[in-house]
Amino acid sequence: MVFALRSAATIRHVVARNILSQRSFTTTQCATSSHGLMRLKEYYDSTLSEDLMTLTYDHGRAAPSIYKYPDIQVQLDRALAVKEEEQKQQQQVEVQEEQEQSKEAVRTRKGGKPVKPIQPPKSASTIPGLDKITLHAMVKDAIHSKHNLLSAFMAFQSITSTRPEVVYARTSVANWKLREGMPIGVKVTLRGEEMYQFMDKLVEIVLPRLKEWPGLQLTAGDGNGNIALGFPASALALFPEIEGSFDVYPKMTGFDVIFNTTAYTNTDGRLLLSGFSIPFKTKN
Repeated sequence: MVFALRSAATIRHVVARNILSQRSFTTTQCATSSHGLMRLKEYYDSTLSEDLMTLTYDHGRAAPSIYKYPDIQVQLDRALAVKEEEQKQQQQVEVQEEQEQSKEAVRTRKGGKPVKPIQPPKSASTIPGLDKITLHAMVKDAIHSKHNLLSAFMAFQSITSTRPEVVYARTSVANWKLREGMPIGVKVTLRGEEMYQFMDKLVEIVLPRLKEWPGLQLTAGDGNGNIALGFPASALALFPEIEGSFDVYPKMTGFDVIFNTTAYTNTDGRLLLSGFSIPFKTKN
C-alpha cells in the first residue's frame, strides 16, 4: 500500500515536470485588464467618445462629408472651391470698406484676458477629451518653515505616483511676511495613464465618501472648457494610499484639482466630466 502511494506521487511529479518544461514563459508585461485602473481610458475610447460626438454635434458647424463615389466627390470639391472663392472675394471687399471707414478691428476681450480660440467644425478629431489634470496645494505654514511642505509633498507623491514640483512665491507681500522666491506650495501635473489612474481613484473612492458635498455647479468652467475643484484637508485622507498609513503624514492640507480638457466651451467640458461620473449640483 505504501509502495503504491509512493509510485503514484512519483508519477504525478514527473507529469508536472514535463508540463512545466513544455510551457513557454515570458517576462514581458501583460496588457492592462479592463478591471484595472485603465478602465476609464478604455471606457472613453469605446463608449464615451461616441456619445460626446452625438451630444455635441452641431449641424451648423459640421465639416463637409466625404463620399466614396469619385464623381460626387469631384462635384462637391468644385462647389466648395467656388464657394470659398466667393467668400474670399466678399471678405476682401468688406475689409477694404472697413479700412476706408476706420482701422481694422482687433479681437480683444474685456479686462485684457487672452482671446478665446475659434471653435473648429465638429468632427471626430474635435471630440472633447482630458488633456491633463493638475493638483495644487498652498501651505500657509511654509512661510514660517519650509519643512512644513514635506507632508503635502509626500502625500501628493503617494496618491499620484509622480514627483511633485515646489511652487515658489512670485512677489513679496509684507502683510503675510512673504518674500519673493520662498517655497509656499506644491503641484503635480498628470498626463496619460497616470491621469486616468488618478481620475479613477477620485471618482470611485474619494468623491462618494465626501460628506456634505452637493457636487459641481452647473455654471462651472473658465470659459474654455477647463474646470477646477476644491477639496478640504479631510479629503486627502480618503485616498487609499494615505488611509492605510495615516500617521506618516502629520499635517493634512486642502488642495485643488484642475481638469484641463480639449473642449472649446464650458458646456462640452461639463458634459465630459459628467460622462466620467463626476456629480453636478441639481436645482431644487
